Amino acid sequence: MEHLKQFFADKKVESILDVGTGTGDFIAVLKEVVPGASLTGVDPNKESLLEATQTFPDVKFKEMYGEKLDFADNTFDVASISMALHHLPDISKTLGEMKRIVKPGGWIIVNELFSDNLNSAQEVHKAMHHFRSKIDRLNGVSHNETFEKSQILQFVEDAGFEIRLHFENRKAAKQLSAEDIQERSKKLTEMLEQVNHKPEYLDLKREAEQITIALKIHGFEMATRLVIVAAVNKTQLS
Repeated sequence: MEHLKQFFADKKVESILDVGTGTGDFIAVLKEVVPGASLTGVDPNKESLLEATQTFPDVKFKEMYGEKLDFADNTFDVASISMALHHLPDISKTLGEMKRIVKPGGWIIVNELFSDNLNSAQEVHKAMHHFRSKIDRLNGVSHNETFEKSQILQFVEDAGFEIRLHFENRKAAKQLSAEDIQERSKKLTEMLEQVNHKPEYLDLKREAEQITIALKIHGFEMATRLVIVAAVNKTQLS
């Protein structure tokens, strides 16, 4: 995330809120980008927050939904959301809440995988993500399929933010061993068993088999992520 480091090198950032923090994966990035800033992470999942607290005991974590952030207006210098847009029931409302709690002249950071212009190994990752999203939705969990890059940019612009920087972040491909393929195939089976009583089960079983074949042929590579830094314009805040 060298681009982020360079962007914030001359910015005064004392407080950051990470929305949809999960187990705190993006907290580690934020610590590198803005060392010394006070960090708070929020997420509705108690188990994820417990793991995050154990990993980052110096960070404040609170159980909270992005659509209703329990913080006063103009509290943080920066608000971030990483790999969580596709989990939101209401993206516009969450981005609006992030705008509300960021101080005038502050920033938001969005880090989100996207679905277009992927290679064959990345298409396997997308297929696995879409498979999981179907399972989650059948179980009543909010989980959208991967957005296109242009959609993510549009979400941010529609929320009234001024995009100042965006770039693609791609992790190097990893050669999968037979054990890696077996483990990922096992995860597909475990997800599938969550809906073995649903009428969609047989179709999803066939889909899981096709993904396993694709894993063996193409391997696996994380889909490219789009990173956005945008300015908070309070004059547009409704």
